[in-house]
Amino acid sequence: MKKKHVFFLLLSCFAFLQCKNSTESVDEGYAAPVFPETKEITVECLNDSFIFDIGGIDQLDTLLICSGKTDINDYVFHLFSKNSGAYIKSFGTIGQGPCEISWPVMGYSTDRKEDKVYCYDAMQTKMVEYAIRNHNGEIVVEANEYMLPPETKNTRGDMCFSIGNGQFITAYSSFFGNSYRFIKTASVDTVSTCNEYPRLNEPDEFIAVEHSYFSYMGRLAVKPNGKKFVHATWSGCILEIFDCKETIRPSVTKRFFEPEYKVTKKNVKYPFVQCAENVVNGIWGMACTDARIYAKYRDDSRYKNSGTLIAVFDWEGNPAGMLHFDDGLYDVVIENNDKYGYAIMRDKKDEGIKLVKFKID
Repeated sequence: MKKKHVFFLLLSCFAFLQCKNSTESVDEGYAAPVFPETKEITVECLNDSFIFDIGGIDQLDTLLICSGKTDINDYVFHLFSKNSGAYIKSFGTIGQGPCEISWPVMGYSTDRKEDKVYCYDAMQTKMVEYAIRNHNGEIVVEANEYMLPPETKNTRGDMCFSIGNGQFITAYSSFFGNSYRFIKTASVDTVSTCNEYPRLNEPDEFIAVEHSYFSYMGRLAVKPNGKKFVHATWSGCILEIFDCKETIRPSVTKRFFEPEYKVTKKNVKYPFVQCAENVVNGIWGMACTDARIYAKYRDDSRYKNSGTLIAVFDWEGNPAGMLHFDDGLYDVVIENNDKYGYAIMRDKKDEGIKLVKFKID
C-alpha cells in the first residue's frame, strides 16, 4: 500500500512539473529575439508619380491597394498594377451617406479569396464592403454597408480585420472602452470572444493601465487563411499568437522586451498610455503570409534612424530572419509565397513617397 501511495505521489509531482513547464513554454520571461541573419534588400520603384498622404498597402490578385488622400482626387483607396505599378482606379467616398466613410483611412483589410476590401468606420459604427471585379476588362467596384454586432461598435478601424467567410477579428480599444479584448464576429452575431492579457508589473488595482498599454501600443494582423492572428506591441515588445479557426484561443506569448510607458492618471477607468522616451521600440506594424509574420521592428531607441528593419517570425513566434531597407517603409504587404513584397516607401532624395517592389528570396 505504501509503495502505491509513493507511486501516485511521484506521478502527481511529475504531472505538476509537466503542467508548469507547458505553461512556461507559452508565456516565458523577457528575452530578446536572436535572428539567424540580416539580409540587405534592394527595392524596385513601381510608381513615384502618384502623390498621396501616408497610408496603408494591401493586395488582391494582380492589384495593389493603397489608402490615403491624393493630389488628383478625393477618394480613399487607389488601385495599381502589381506588374507595372501603373495607376488603375480610385474608389471610396468620404462623407456621412450610404457606403461613405468619415475620413481617409490607414486601417482596412481584404478578403483575397473574394476580392473584397473592408473598412470599419468607427465614427459611424458601420462596416463598408467594396467588392472588386473585372467586367469586360474594366475594374468595377461595388460598395455595400452593414452593421456589426453591438459588442464591436467601439473598435478602431485599424484593429478590425477580415478573416474570410464574412467574419472579422476586432481588438479592444481603451479609448472607447470595449468589453472584450478580442472578438470574432460575423455581420449578424458574435462568434467568439477572448479577454486574456499577459500580466505586466502594475498592481491589481491598476490592471486597466496594463490593458490600455496593449490597446494603445498594440498592432494586429491576421494570417491570410484566417486561422490565426498575431498581436504585438511597441515601447517594449510582447508578441502573442492566437488560434481563431473555431474560437479565439491564445497559442503563444513571446516577451521580447519589457514594456515601458507613460501614464498620467492610473486611477481612472480608461487610462491614457503613451510611449516612453528612449526605450526599445518593438513592433509597430505587421504583414502576414500563411508561413511567416513580417514585423516592422526596432530594438534600440525609437529616435535613431537607420532605415527600416523587418523582423521575420514563424507562426510559433520563433525568429526566422531580418530584412534591412536603406529607406523608411510606411507599410508593406508580402506575397503569400514569401518571395516578393511591396511597400509604400519614403524617398530620401526628393522627400516624396513612392510605390516599390522588392525580392525576399
